[in-house]
Amino acid sequence: MKKVRVGMVGVGFIAKIHMAAFKENYPYVEVIGVCASRRENAERFALAHGVPMVFDDFEQLCASDEVDVVDICTPTNLHDAVILCACENKKHVICEKPLLGYYGEDHRQIQRVGVEVPKSEMYRKVIEKVGVLEERIKNSGIKFMYAENWVYAPAVEKMKKMLKASEGVVFELRAECSHSGSQASYSRKWRTSGGGSLMRLGSHPIAAVLHMKHYEGLLRYGRPIKPVAVIGEIASLTKMEALKDRICCVATGWDDVEDWSIAIIDFEDGSKATVFSTDLSLGGVKNKMEMYLSNGMVVANMTPNDSMIAFAPNESTWKDEYICEKLETKAGYSFPSADEFWTRGYPQEMKDFALSVIEGREPVSNFDLAKQTVLVIYAAYVSAELQKKVKVE
Repeated sequence: MKKVRVGMVGVGFIAKIHMAAFKENYPYVEVIGVCASRRENAERFALAHGVPMVFDDFEQLCASDEVDVVDICTPTNLHDAVILCACENKKHVICEKPLLGYYGEDHRQIQRVGVEVPKSEMYRKVIEKVGVLEERIKNSGIKFMYAENWVYAPAVEKMKKMLKASEGVVFELRAECSHSGSQASYSRKWRTSGGGSLMRLGSHPIAAVLHMKHYEGLLRYGRPIKPVAVIGEIASLTKMEALKDRICCVATGWDDVEDWSIAIIDFEDGSKATVFSTDLSLGGVKNKMEMYLSNGMVVANMTPNDSMIAFAPNESTWKDEYICEKLETKAGYSFPSADEFWTRGYPQEMKDFALSVIEGREPVSNFDLAKQTVLVIYAAYVSAELQKKVKVE
């Protein structure tokens, strides 16, 4: 079997996770090249991970005959440029979540985009950008693989099997992705992140509930059950006056993006989904989804879960041993993950992507899911601004 040859754009945190997932799927895929905004960073990454080629930029990488698939691990504001370049060069695309956003591309000198630009204008621009990408992807004939790992998490896969076996009706889904805040500088400003906690963190649970209703629709009607409207609420709670001169253990310093959000999604069959995403949650990453059926209930605790429980009287007990993502201290009780990235679906998604290229089929997580997710997110932003329910285009 011919291996799929991948070129990676970006060498930050998520690139390291993708690389580990690719290595677990060595029979199907190999990373042959990498590029980054600074060549020295790409060279360092290539040396550390045994990648044979370093490219000057993503244009050079996309044009290379050695590359079959372009894996986009850049900040979100660069996604659409790399996708369009890959389309021009007929290269398949793996794109890390979320698909894209609004960053103030109206050429006005707006420093605080998230405060100064109406969310309805953002939503209109995002709809236009999604339409352009969809047309280019379709015309180029490439495969678009949306790197939403929740879709591939074993607990979510089992939830789908239980839904199928039960033949039940989904009344409600509840999902959450929360932690104590990103330290990445790009996440602080709308101009580089396209939004705050709803955008960065909410893209995971929103995609997961959309995927679950899509799957339920295929089982029941032979077609997806689509989202039709959303109510959103956002806040910047780390800017509360009560926090002045107080110790705060979560990330602060957000500029024009929110650190707390909730979205309630209406589906065309009358069911609901509630999604929480915040940068205010201590104790490690919370990745959780609950499904309430007409004849049962299922909870998927991706992280943390109690497959392992540890206690340490002080911070130094476990030394440099990894426990879990975003854990502020190793002292006290913790929930070590035996294989956190497998639990969260990263190796499984890369296997599906490689096989979708080799076998000539659609991946489980594709452009349609990426598109619906970002449209729901920006409809929720409009809802939060207007304080009313907003239709999902």
